[in-house]
This record gives sequence, structure tokens and C-alpha cells, in this order.
Amino acid sequence: MISTRKLLLLLFGLLACSPGSIWAATGPSTPVLTVIVPRGMQRGTEKVVTFSGARLFDAKEVLLYDEGLEVKKIEQVDNNNVKVTLWAAADCRLGEHVAQLRTASGVSDYRNFFVGAMEEIDEAEPNSEFDAAQKIELNRTVNGVILAEDRDFFRITAKRGQRISVEVEAIRLGVMFDPVIAIYDDQGNELQAVDDCAQLKQDAMLSIAAPSDGEYVVLLREASYGGNENCRYRLHVGDFPRVSMVFPLGGKPGEKRELTFFGDPSGEIKKEVTLPESVGDRRGIFFSDDAGITPSPLRFMISDIESKFEVEPNGDMDQKDAFTLPVAIDGRIAEGDKLDYHLFSAKQGQVVLIDCHARALGSPLDPTVNIFYANRKHITGQDDFKAKPDTKMRFTVPADGDYYVRVFDKLFRSGEDFTYRLNMELAKPKLSVAIRRTDRYSQRRQQVVIPQGNRFGMILEAKRENFAGELKLIADALPVGVEMHFRPMAASINYMPVVFSATDQSPVGGGLFDLEAAHIDDKRRISGGYRLRAELVTGPPNNSLYYPCFTEKIPIAVVDSVPFKLEMVQPKAPLLRNGNMKIKIIAHRDEGFDQDIWLRFPFRPPGVGTSHQIKLPKGKSEINYPLNANDKAQIGKWPMYVIGQAENKGRAWVSTELKELEVAEPRVAMQLQRTSLTRGESAEMQCTIEQLIAFEGEATAELLGVPPHVITNSPLKFTKDSTSLAFKFETSEKSPHGKHGPFVRVTIPHGEEKMVANVGWGELIINKPKAKKKNAKKVATK
Repeated sequence: MISTRKLLLLLFGLLACSPGSIWAATGPSTPVLTVIVPRGMQRGTEKVVTFSGARLFDAKEVLLYDEGLEVKKIEQVDNNNVKVTLWAAADCRLGEHVAQLRTASGVSDYRNFFVGAMEEIDEAEPNSEFDAAQKIELNRTVNGVILAEDRDFFRITAKRGQRISVEVEAIRLGVMFDPVIAIYDDQGNELQAVDDCAQLKQDAMLSIAAPSDGEYVVLLREASYGGNENCRYRLHVGDFPRVSMVFPLGGKPGEKRELTFFGDPSGEIKKEVTLPESVGDRRGIFFSDDAGITPSPLRFMISDIESKFEVEPNGDMDQKDAFTLPVAIDGRIAEGDKLDYHLFSAKQGQVVLIDCHARALGSPLDPTVNIFYANRKHITGQDDFKAKPDTKMRFTVPADGDYYVRVFDKLFRSGEDFTYRLNMELAKPKLSVAIRRTDRYSQRRQQVVIPQGNRFGMILEAKRENFAGELKLIADALPVGVEMHFRPMAASINYMPVVFSATDQSPVGGGLFDLEAAHIDDKRRISGGYRLRAELVTGPPNNSLYYPCFTEKIPIAVVDSVPFKLEMVQPKAPLLRNGNMKIKIIAHRDEGFDQDIWLRFPFRPPGVGTSHQIKLPKGKSEINYPLNANDKAQIGKWPMYVIGQAENKGRAWVSTELKELEVAEPRVAMQLQRTSLTRGESAEMQCTIEQLIAFEGEATAELLGVPPHVITNSPLKFTKDSTSLAFKFETSEKSPHGKHGPFVRVTIPHGEEKMVANVGWGELIINKPKAKKKNAKKVATK
């Protein structure tokens, strides 16, 4: 029987593997990169790969986010395919690399590409049966495809005791593909099989010692026997080391640290390793020996916090030496252990961030963390954090003294590889920024693409931790002729609009650039760089994220001009709370261009709403974009822009310049008297006026929400000196009975423009006429 989860993955996998399926849902884009084939190459070699997708005509450049890869040649095959000759240096970093294609009309999606250490070969069919297994040499990387109900077998030769290691890259290649790998002896007996694993999630790896001289068979299949021609894989087979875990799980940048590696058939291996130089480096570490190197890195934390090993025995609260904060404690719930206690000292009022990293670093441990006073009284605790198995807590120290932190597995499991890294540091400011997602299922507009002589706007999102205040942007280098326009991000929100502009003379070109956010007060010395998570694979349930890639530079490109430009007319009146206004948008069209232009208002201050999008139809050059504010809209002056798209050899996007929207308090408040009358009668509803902010000229009060077949004397005029109004009602036999809720919309002059707001709500009751009594006639009876 296939489990529900596996069935869902299979069905979604078939969708995700279907060419163009995601683009059919979101519409065309310029350009679209769906895959790079083959999916990887050996370092120290040159290889021709094909970038495939849609609207890839006029390819100009491959944007690469890491050193070690070099583009030797770009050849246009057709509008949807580009051949690229790549060179991977002998010291090119192993593992995943991110690439994009820049064309004259845009920058593509983010796609990944892998570099390996071993010779690359192709899968050769038929190899779908055990007896027809493809013969390969050890230490090869096989590039292949799994079709529906397909199984791929590979035959190797090994000596007794020789290591046989297998690893597959499948879901990491950016498609919903859940692989299973297995090793069999020559008689078809299964020696070991793996589906998912802690280090590689849906991908798999295993390593065994050959029990005897002879031939062995490696199997690869999809867990639910799904797949199609787009479900590609890279299968690494050899005697290279494929350890599954490392302890400790972190260290300081550049230091030499002795690490213990688990999962090798020979047992634990201890080795001194020089750690990466950069704080926050998330690329992990590799293990190597005389036979080779792991195809993928082991997850590992690089931080400048002092690292300490747990002090054994620590299964109860009998510790004597307290750790000094900040500290990163490397521990493990070894076989037979249940609980780990660590003693630490802290001072009253300190805010301590306590993060227990385990699953995120490939450990099978599902940690639960608790804090205790030194007298063993419990204070607080946490299991999962934001639906993730690891924990993340903020602990405000109640008094000077020592405290215990306890770590254990939620199900009280243990093992030599149940490792964790317990970070305990004092809260300090952290900051990063990225382009906010615009589409739930694609990477559209996560790149900055500016047509010549035009503008492109986007929303930049900040991740602030442990501080508040306005933010500014810093970009020391931009493409020639490109300028970045922004206003400081308000302290109360974590997003801001940014508009990039290019001149008519800006050359077509671009690249990857550093972008930094910083506190508006330079004396605070708070800053952070760009870090974008691009989603590569999502699936059930609820479009969960299965595999992303990360980039730390922003792609910015100037592209060929487009035949329209947008202008926003600066409003001269504010938008009042409980009010509305219309922003005039003007489209400057080139002669002969008459396409529909779809407009969006991406940045909305808190409490301000509008339509998701509106259409400026063919033949029109102006339109009013409606805005409204609720009664809690945040007062202030806010930047705003409108972005628009139209078909021009694909979808072209441009934006207006940044303008200013002022959100302000209402000028008046009104209170309507509750009024009741009978159908067919007339009545008067008194309205009191509270003057809040003085205005000049004559304003209008219009009564809305009046039921049909009711005549009123609305609208009425009033000034800054008015204290009351009287709305009159005339009903008829057709007037609907019951309770009605009329309200007042005021239109107040503001220079040459007007301010509009809803300021008073009342109750109008229309009663049915009382029924007339009928005179009863007495009938005489004899």
C-alpha cells in the first residue's frame, strides 16, 4: 500500500516534473529558466550545458554567485534554449551553485547546478532490471532520469572490506523527486536501503563495507514509483567516505578543531579540520580521506561565540562549574543518556537567546529545552519553534545567579549521533534584507530589471532582531546610469518600497551587486546584508517548502527599452482616516503601442487598502487608482509607487517614480441622532459636528446608506464654524421597514483638491403603519 503522504508527493511530483506546468499557472515571464541540463559537472573540466525554459532569446550573460565557475561561451540555440560552455576550476567548491541567465529583456529565475569531484557518466538504458544492471566503475557520478514506475540498476565490483558509498541528488536538483537507494549482493540480497536521511532530507546516502570480493548492484528508484523525463538525478557511487554526522556541530571561523565523524563503515573517525573563515558561512564542511571526498557537505555552524563541550556527567542537576555567557555548548544525548543539564551564570535583566540546533544541522535529535533556577524550580521551556523541531527561546533573567538549562529528545531517544549545539548569547542587533515575494508559486520579480529610460519598483523586506529604528539602504556600486530611490523604512514596519531608474543612455547590462541595510543613526553601527531565499521545490501539504536555494547578492540589470512609461501625479491633499482618495496614473505610450496595462499598488502603509490590481485598457492613457484608509491607519508621510505590466514580447514591468502619501487625522467628527418614523411619514435626523482640525472653505456632508424610496435633503453644506446639521427624511408606502444604518461622507476642500472621509454613523428605523381595527358585526340568531 502507498501511504497518503507518498501518494501526495507522487501526484505533486508528476505536476512539478511536467514541462511548463508552473508557468501555465502564473503566466508568461521574461525570461523563464526551468532547468540546466546536464545538472552538474566534474571540477577541473569543461562542459557544455543547456539552459532551457521560455523567452530566452538574446541571451547575454550567465550570472554566477560563486567563484570557481567560469563561462567560456554562450550560444543561442533557439528562443527557449541556450548552450553555455562552463569551466570548473580544479579547486571549485563542491556541491550546489546558483545561476541565472541575463538576456536583453530580463533576468531569469534562480536555478541550481552541481559540481562534483568524480568523473561524470550518463545512465544507459536498458538498466531497469536487476539482471540488466549498467556496469560502471567505482567513483563515478551518473547523470540519469527516472521515468514512471522506473528502476535504475548499476553493477560495480568491490573487494572484501572495501567501502561502497552511494549518494543521490534528486530533490536538491529542484524537482519533487523522493528517491530510494539500495545496495544488493550479486544474488539479489538487499544489504542496505535508505529513503530519507537527516542530512539530505528527501535525498539519500549510505555507506557499507563489502562483505566479500565480488559484484554488487546499486538500485535507484522514486519512493512511490513516480517520475517522468524531467525527474533527473545525479548518483554518486564509489569508495569515497560518506559519513552521515559530525560532532561538534560548530566552531569559530578559521580555527582548527578536532571533529568526530559518524556513519563510516569503519566506525568513528577523528580528524583535525580548519574551519571556514566567514562568520555565518552556511555551506558546511566536507570530509575527505585517501579514497576521496564526500559529494555533499555536512551541515555545520560557523560563529564567533566561544565553543565549549558539555561537561560529563551531566544527567542531573549536580553541576558545579557554570558556563559564562555567551557560549555555544556542543553536546549529545549518547546511548543510554536521557537528559543533559548545563549550568550557566547570568545577571538580572539580561535577555538571553537560547537556540538548540539539531535537526537543522542533520542530527536525528528532536530537542526539548527547559530552564530552571539553581534550586531546581522550573521557569520555562519549549519544544518546537514555528513548526520546526529545533527550539528558539528568549529568556529574561529574573535575578543574578546560576541557572540550569536542560536538553533532551522529545521521545527520549538517544544515540551517538544525537548531537546538538546549544547557543546561549545575549540579545544583540541583527539585520538582513531581501526582495519580498510577489507570487506564492514562482520567483517572479525577485530580480531588479530596469528598461532603458524607465523605472522598476519593488518591496524590500527587512528582518530586524533585537532593535528598533528607521533603516536606510546602501549600494556602493550599481550598473552604469542606474540610481536607487528610497525613503527610510519606518521603525513600525519591516518593509519599504524601492525604485530603481535607468537613463536613456544606460547601457544594456548588469550583474550581481551588494546591497546593505543600516540603522538610520550611524552611531548605532547596526547593518546587515542581502540574503534571499528562492524557493525551488514546494509541495503538499499546503505548499510546504521542501528545498530552497540562498543568494547573498541582488541581481540588477538594465534591459532594452519598452514602449510605455508610467507616471504618478502627486496628490496635494492627505488621505484621511476612514477616508478615500484617487491617485491619478498616466501612461506614456509609444506610437503604435496600445496594449492593456495592468497596474498594482504594492506598498500600502498600515491601515491603507486598495484593489489588488486595476486595468488601464487599450486606448486609454489615464486612470485613477482608488485608496482607502481605516480608522487606525498609521498617521504620517509614506512613500508610494505603482508598478504596471503589459505584453511586449512577454511580460514587461515598469513602475512610476516614488511619490508621497500623507495619512492624516479626520478634520471633523459627526454623531447622528437615532431616528424613528412610520412608513409614509417625514422626520428629521439631527447631526452634531465636532470640529477637530480647522479647514478653509465650504465642505459637503452627504448622507449615504439611505434605504430606497426614501427622499432626503442630502447633501448639506457646512464650514469650520458649523456645529450641527439636520437631515430630513420623507418616506412612502414603498420605503422598506426595519433598521437602517445611514452614515455621512464629508468632502472637505484642501487647496485645489478635496479630502473625503466617512465620519458619522446613525440608525434610522422605519416602522410599518399600525393595522386599522375592523368593527365586528353582530349577527342575530333566532
